[in-house]
Amino acid sequence: MNRRAEEVGEAKIAVIGAGYVGTSIVNQLVRAPAMRPALVVNRTADRAIAAYELAGYSADDVVVSNDVGVLADAINAGKPAYTESYEPVASLPIDIMVEATGALDYGARAILASLDAGQDVVSFNAEIDGLLAYTFHERAKASGAVYSIADGDQPGVILRVMQDIAGWGFHPTVALNCKRHLNVHQTPDSGAAYSERDKTSAIMTTSFGDGTKMQVEMAVVANATGMIPDVRGMHGIRTMVEKAAVDIPNAITQAKMDSTGVVDFTHEGDFAAGVGVVARHETHALVETPMRFYKMGDGPDYFFFRPYHLVHLELPLTLADVILDREPLATVDAPHVTEVVAMAKKDLTPGEALDCIGGFTAYGLVDTAENASGYLPIGLVQYAKVTGAMSQDDPISLDNVDLDESVDVVKLWRAQLNMS
Repeated sequence: MNRRAEEVGEAKIAVIGAGYVGTSIVNQLVRAPAMRPALVVNRTADRAIAAYELAGYSADDVVVSNDVGVLADAINAGKPAYTESYEPVASLPIDIMVEATGALDYGARAILASLDAGQDVVSFNAEIDGLLAYTFHERAKASGAVYSIADGDQPGVILRVMQDIAGWGFHPTVALNCKRHLNVHQTPDSGAAYSERDKTSAIMTTSFGDGTKMQVEMAVVANATGMIPDVRGMHGIRTMVEKAAVDIPNAITQAKMDSTGVVDFTHEGDFAAGVGVVARHETHALVETPMRFYKMGDGPDYFFFRPYHLVHLELPLTLADVILDREPLATVDAPHVTEVVAMAKKDLTPGEALDCIGGFTAYGLVDTAENASGYLPIGLVQYAKVTGAMSQDDPISLDNVDLDESVDVVKLWRAQLNMS
């Protein structure tokens, strides 16, 4: 990247969203070699300007405009810029757009506007990737752009571990997220103490606590790799790091491990905020002795554990891969193998509007695309109204909701179901 910067200048990055992740990305880009946050997009200017200020800019230096010409001049002059809408971004001299809102409909429209214009996109929006990744990759392919999920978030870290061990001759059989606290019925009210502790929004905190975020993340991994959940919602295997190489394979159907591979998660234990991959070597007899010597156990199943994921801090690696090598972190070049099914968080009655991921009415469980057929995806929950009564923990059938078909993200999901 430094050599590229000497030849053509720093990479100019647009960040859409000035929440917790977006603000952190702006700060990181200031410190990353040969990159800069050229533009921040947010509904309100104060959050965007505050993000710039935290990164060391003066608020007086931020160019605030919705005019493409004014914004382009600012970006080319090296001045920090802000606009309230994603719409100008595709027409601006930006190298990569980073989507960091977590919004479904808005996020989909923003990503596609850039991709259709031939502008590269890196997404921290696992929720929309889990729903529409195939669409994004196909649209990127058509325009010559690159679409990628990001390093640092759990799916990206899992995929990097898988890339590493594949290069060492190991075949991944189980991809794992690691989770401590899980309560599928957690709400913004019951999880308020966690939100206060972590200084995150009540909705975001609830999406973590009720497991929906994790389920979506593992759908992202599944759709990129072809791995599938062994059961709806995965097993949630209770084990410890030193026992994982034995306990995890024992909990999963061997046939699925051997064929497609499986996505799952560890529950409780001593895993902190890590991720892991269980894998076997193509020639176990040749690596058995050295792997034992390297303190990796007896095999044939080995557990490769990374105890952290650093979210925005790892983003520059993805940006560099896209800019220099035109390589996404992963591709989804076939219809999704999984969907995250919306489940009733409480008893639901006709006429009731479902709220959102991380809300009061629904949580998500990943399942195979075949088993999820006919059920509401968690990514569309906020666009649905209940038409038939459902009990707590029932999967929400499409027959029991009225889905707003006028919303773009709903139309895109419908269209994707017919793609092959």
